[in-house]
Amino acid sequence: MPAVKLTKRLLWLGLALWASPLLAAAPSLLLTHATVIDGTGAPPRSGMSIAIRDGRIEAVYPDDSQPTPKGAKVDDLRGRYVIPGLIDAHVHLTGAETDLAHYRPLLRALLLGGVTSIRDMAGDDRLLGYLAWQANSDTMASPDIFYVALMAGPTFFAQDMRAQEAAAGMPHGHAPWMQAITADTDIPLAVAEAKGTGATGLKLYANLPAKLVAAITAEAHRQGLRVWTHATIFPARPSDAVNAGVDTISHSPYLVWEAAAQVPDDYRVRAKGDFTHVAPDAPSILALFKAMKQHDTILDATLLAFEEEAQHHPEKVGAGIMRWSYAVTRLAHQQGVRIDVGTDSAGLPSNAKGPDLSALPGVHEEMALLVEHAGFSPIEAIHAATQVGAAALGQGDQRGTISAGKRADLVVLTADPARDIHNTTKIAFVIKNGVVYRKK
Repeated sequence: MPAVKLTKRLLWLGLALWASPLLAAAPSLLLTHATVIDGTGAPPRSGMSIAIRDGRIEAVYPDDSQPTPKGAKVDDLRGRYVIPGLIDAHVHLTGAETDLAHYRPLLRALLLGGVTSIRDMAGDDRLLGYLAWQANSDTMASPDIFYVALMAGPTFFAQDMRAQEAAAGMPHGHAPWMQAITADTDIPLAVAEAKGTGATGLKLYANLPAKLVAAITAEAHRQGLRVWTHATIFPARPSDAVNAGVDTISHSPYLVWEAAAQVPDDYRVRAKGDFTHVAPDAPSILALFKAMKQHDTILDATLLAFEEEAQHHPEKVGAGIMRWSYAVTRLAHQQGVRIDVGTDSAGLPSNAKGPDLSALPGVHEEMALLVEHAGFSPIEAIHAATQVGAAALGQGDQRGTISAGKRADLVVLTADPARDIHNTTKIAFVIKNGVVYRKK
């Protein structure tokens, strides 16, 4: 569908929904006799009640220590476990597909699989803005959606088909959500245009020097946007991004370039680092982790995406990539760097037809990789997928933990995930903004 027609269609659909009545508010709800894993990293607490009103957690307290709220529906969760809604901090929803009907079943599958918030890391913001409006107002069954505008050097937009598809109908590098940046760019204007798309942050992808990374980051923060980058931006190193004050850096394998004698300008070699000769605990990488902890820079490890690439397309990655990536992620965790959970995918495993709607979201497998290969306990992996994910989204005051005042985004499980991280897949039902969602 041509970009102009798509934009008009989204406008008319938005107007139609604007004219429709809002969803009725959910009644107050009291969950009792639950074992609560609150997302903070604290141990499980059994015999707990969670009071929910107007889409938010009103209180969390030991059973029978407070009277039942008047008019509340009571749900006895004896023998069940409650964790915060899971957050996939790195998805890619949109591609060349413009049919809105394509996204509804995908988003519903993510929600029913325990994912209550996602961060899209560069797509067509015309479509993402519309999907986010529907999702975040609970007009459709979906995780809440947050998304970015991408900035990179001009050569990236000439070379990368994904960026061209995401800005179809616009000159390469000149869409407000896909901008080519040079030393001559009016950066305050470029950031303002990006913010105007509804994006809550910028993604700095490739072909940008350290000086521009620092200038863009400072201006984005001045305008209230978060900044997420590839760990290596080519030629800017990971330490350049961290020292510039970016909020999150993505992809553990790209940390290898911190110890490289020279970082090339060509971002296309990003997964071809020297994983054989660079030690994960090289002095420069240890210094990087020290700086990340000082700046509270979050690492978006995305291990699952590289595991799948190494298995199915080993020619695209450097030899030893996974052994190195697991080791460096473990080391970052040991050094106190906060790590979120992101799948770098549509959020679901794929088959020949696209996302597999019958499968569970990839966040569960990413958490399992953190436990099995990167030294996390199950409680720490849940913390990564909840409180740390919320912080990565800039939503730490709204979601990510089971605590009073936060949005009532919860996953109710039939087995204990603190004993086995794979038990996060044993979902009884999901609550998002106080509304209960069950598989039919």
